[in-house]
Amino acid sequence: MSCFGGKMHSYKFLSIDRFDGNNLDSSAYFLSHCHTDHMVGLDKHEFASKLKNHNLVKVYMSEVTKILLLSDPKYLHLKPHICVLPIEQPKIVKIFEGKTIHEVTITLFSAGHCPGSVMFLFEGNDGTCLYTGDFRLPKGSATRMKHLHSGSSKKLIHHLYVDTTFCIPDANFIPEREICLQKLINLVKNWISKGKNHIVRLNLSAKYGYEYLYQALYETFNTKIYCARAGNYKCLPDVAEVLTTDPTHSQIYACFKKERVKEKDWSQWEATNDEIVPNKQLKFLSVTLSTLYFTHAALPKDVQIRISETSFRLCFSFHSSLSEVCDFVRHVQPLSVHANVIPRVGESFSSVEQRLRNLCGLKNREKINSADEMKEALMMRFSFHQSGDSKPDIFWRLICSSLKSFISSCATMFYVLSKFPETHV
Repeated sequence: MSCFGGKMHSYKFLSIDRFDGNNLDSSAYFLSHCHTDHMVGLDKHEFASKLKNHNLVKVYMSEVTKILLLSDPKYLHLKPHICVLPIEQPKIVKIFEGKTIHEVTITLFSAGHCPGSVMFLFEGNDGTCLYTGDFRLPKGSATRMKHLHSGSSKKLIHHLYVDTTFCIPDANFIPEREICLQKLINLVKNWISKGKNHIVRLNLSAKYGYEYLYQALYETFNTKIYCARAGNYKCLPDVAEVLTTDPTHSQIYACFKKERVKEKDWSQWEATNDEIVPNKQLKFLSVTLSTLYFTHAALPKDVQIRISETSFRLCFSFHSSLSEVCDFVRHVQPLSVHANVIPRVGESFSSVEQRLRNLCGLKNREKINSADEMKEALMMRFSFHQSGDSKPDIFWRLICSSLKSFISSCATMFYVLSKFPETHV
C-alpha cells in the first residue's frame, strides 16, 4: 500500500500518484498506474475543480493507463486534461507555475507491475529524480534501461523514490512469476482433468495485474477464463478475448473477494448467485494468490502451500522482493534513496531507507563527514567505465579530468566552510 504523499524533495511544483490535500497546489500531475492506492483524490470534486479552473494543468500517464482509466465512467471527465507520454522516449514537458515556465525532460520506463504501470524519470534544473511507483522487475533490469545511462556511464540520480513494499528480510526472495505460473498450470491441469464438473477458482484481490496469468492459462488449456469483471478489459482486446462472462463455458474462474455465494452449503468464496451455475455437483479447487502469507508463514523455497484437499495458496507478487529492489538500487546508486511504502507495523520511512542504504552500500548523503566523502558524492558519475576495447575520446578525457579537479577543489572548500563557518575566503 503506497504511503507516498505525492511531493518529491525537488520539483515541488508537481505531484505523483496523489491528487488531494496540498497536492492540489501542484501545476502538473503524474499517474503511474491504475491501482486505487495510487489514485487517492483522482475522482474527487476538488481535483476536478482544480483542472477546470487551470486549463494548462495536465495529468500525465502511459497510453495503457489512460485506456484503463477512461474505461471507468467516473474518470471520463478527466479526458481533456490527460497527456500521454511514450515509453522510453524522453520528452521535454513545459509545466506552467503561475508566470514561471518549467521545462522538464521526462522519461517513462515500464514497471512490470500491472498493465500500463511505469516509472518516471525527471531531469531538469531541479536535478535528476527517479520515481519507480510499484514495480516487479527481475535482477539486472536497471542495466538495460538505456535512459538511466549516458553513453557508458550511469546518470547521476539525486533522488530515488522506490517501491519498498517487500523491503523486509522475510521477503528477500520471492519466486519469479514464471515459476509461480508453472505451479498454477500443474494445479489446474490435475484438477480439471478429473471431469467437466471440476472447477478451479482463483481468489484474486487487485483490480489489475493478473492478465499475464489469464493469457497463459488460455494458451495452455485452450479455454477462456470466467471473470465477472471481463467488461473492464473491453479496452484491451488481447486480454478481453481470453475472458468470458459465462461460467458454463469455463473450468477456470477468476473471482474477487466480494464475489460470494449465499447458499448455506457452499463454504468457499464463489461467484455471486446470479453468475454461477445452480449445480450443487460442481467441485471447486480454491487457489488463493498471495505474497504476504509466504513472507510470514512459509519457507523461502515454498511456492505453493496445501491448506486442505481442495484449497491451496500460491505465491504471486506484483512487487519486487528485497533482493530485487537492492539490485535495482545498487545499479542506480542514487545520492538519496526514499521509501514509498512502510512495509510493516513498527517500521518508519527512515528505518526502511537506512536498511536500503546498508544493504546497497549507500552512504548517508545527508551526513557527509569528510572532504573525501564530499568529493566522492559529487564525482560519483564522473568516472568512465570502459567496455571491451572501446575507449573514451581524448577530448572527453580532458573535460572529465578538468571537472574532477574543479569538483575536488570545491568539495574541499565546502567542507572547510561547513566545519569553520567563520573562515572567510
